[in-house]
Amino acid sequence: MKAMKAVVIGATGYVGSSVTQLLSQKGMSVVACSRDVRKASWLTNLGDGVTISPLQLSKGGETKEQLRVILDGADVAFFCAGFEQQSQETVDFMCENTLSLIETAKEKGVGCVVLTSSGGSTNPKGLEDSTPKSEVLHFSDPEDQLARGKFSPAAKTLMEIGAFKAVGRNHKNEVVDEALAEASPRLVIMNPNLILGPQLDPGDIKGNSLPWVCRILKKQTMSEHIPNDSMSIIDVRDLAALHVAAAMNESASGRYFGVNKSFSWKEILGAFGEVCEDYTPPGLKEGEDYEGKVPTQFDHTRKESLGVELRPLKETLGDLVGFLREKGAI
Repeated sequence: MKAMKAVVIGATGYVGSSVTQLLSQKGMSVVACSRDVRKASWLTNLGDGVTISPLQLSKGGETKEQLRVILDGADVAFFCAGFEQQSQETVDFMCENTLSLIETAKEKGVGCVVLTSSGGSTNPKGLEDSTPKSEVLHFSDPEDQLARGKFSPAAKTLMEIGAFKAVGRNHKNEVVDEALAEASPRLVIMNPNLILGPQLDPGDIKGNSLPWVCRILKKQTMSEHIPNDSMSIIDVRDLAALHVAAAMNESASGRYFGVNKSFSWKEILGAFGEVCEDYTPPGLKEGEDYEGKVPTQFDHTRKESLGVELRPLKETLGDLVGFLREKGAI
């Protein structure tokens, strides 16, 4: 692996930075891409062999021209970039830039492209929580998502559909165009839900999940009662390990759930109460059947085939609380 070159697009992000660090730890040279090289200088502290390259994701040929230079000699490319504005612009950004990456990777002979997507693309209408979700079978309806103003989940769903088509495959990852599939990079898609764990970016706490956890621990939200629901969680370090394991496994392709499992909020908030000494979970809501509520079920077969051992929930939350304390956020 020491002779291998990886490109990480969105390297300053929560997931991208963890992928960058792990690749470096495994001896790979890493080109970490960022809109602003000056603000991304901290990435070189993640390990040996990390260099930073400017990349302005845009529409059409401009992105491809930059990628032709960045991908030269690369063995694998990771697309961990996100665009969370709830508008059609998010859909255009995700779909157009992933297609530019796949097409340029094909042109430059890159062996594998790994996309960070979302569990929001795996929610077909009418699927019961008790029915194990399958990466191969279950897709969200993007038209329904757009009609409900869910632009970010729709962007991920449409991004995946377009990516499969670009490498000659259908939704089930079956080859439908042999010539196109043969000429294309191996495509891997990761589908995480709530991502938790320490942030590598030394700046302010960013994103959606970590500020939300701060509000929970400060009793600014979820303070009245424990929700009778569940949440699918993974440690950001484990998600990075799944990305890298799939990239390195030549038989891995298609979608993989980036989740540990779906935990009830009763279990999640109870675990926070154990690892955060000044946090006490709220009580249960009267009349709710907490024991009868089934958390979302997953078929973990494909994910487990990658051979990554995932951290238990309490370890993830404990490390997260320690990080938030160091940052003075709680």
